[in-house]
Amino acid sequence: MNCDDKIILAPMAGVTDYPFRKMVRLFGNHLLFTEMVPAEGLKYNKKIILQMKEIQQERNIAIQLLGHEINSMVFAAQLAEQAGAKRIDINMGCPVKKIIQSHNGCYLMRDINYAAQLAKSVVQAVKTPVTVKTRLGFDETHINVVELAKKLEEAGVSALTVHGRTQKQLYAGFVNIEWIQKVKESVSIPIIANGDIQDFDSAQRICQQTGADGVMIGRAALGRPWILSTIETGIKPSFVLKDLVLSHFDAILSYYGKHGIFVARKHLAWYAQGKANKSEFCTQMYREMDPKKVQKMINYFF
Repeated sequence: MNCDDKIILAPMAGVTDYPFRKMVRLFGNHLLFTEMVPAEGLKYNKKIILQMKEIQQERNIAIQLLGHEINSMVFAAQLAEQAGAKRIDINMGCPVKKIIQSHNGCYLMRDINYAAQLAKSVVQAVKTPVTVKTRLGFDETHINVVELAKKLEEAGVSALTVHGRTQKQLYAGFVNIEWIQKVKESVSIPIIANGDIQDFDSAQRICQQTGADGVMIGRAALGRPWILSTIETGIKPSFVLKDLVLSHFDAILSYYGKHGIFVARKHLAWYAQGKANKSEFCTQMYREMDPKKVQKMINYFF
């Protein structure tokens, strides 16, 4: 697979912030997503607007928008374009309950005509390529991703990422490869496969079985910022884990200040996954409030 737009880091709330993207950048120039940006109310949220503008210092960066109001989504897309986003993605696939209750994410699949109208409005408002991330449908009896894909293609969407589960499945069970293949066969725009891709072999397998043009990596990147490089080459890059974790921890503290000690905890737990004495390390680490002492713990544990 070629690097740029074929192996993509998924937008993940609370994960794909600037410090994490900085770590991923150590291993290649892949297309990376920021955390998803809520479009509704964005006009009044100066903090998120400033965060969007921060990407001007990065390369090969994309922004995913969450929302259902056309005017708000158009406004957010124009801001993303001004910030220098290489790609603007519309979230039609988030399965989380509070997102669905707000009529966002996968809820949009309940009315594919409106979803297509929303996408078309965003496409016409910007020059930057607009893509969509979706699921198979709301549940097993309402799988409509093929119909939606066709309408999105007509709306001018440049590519479509398909997570091979329904909204009701959340992240349970396995992805349905056959439906991703059906989407690929139904449209001419690039299709990016998403879901259950853990390593080089699983990425190759899903592309071969579905004909997908690339893969999007989400949860497999937690505690493994090198995973996109590994999927690209089939080889885990050479690095010292302790140094990488310390660099990430320092980047978090530099970016978030005192609050960084709380932000770092989940990342340190992910880095520790699968290692002996992980529970003891995490218990002590979650209690510690002194960054210097946490650094010593990282030095000792890793």
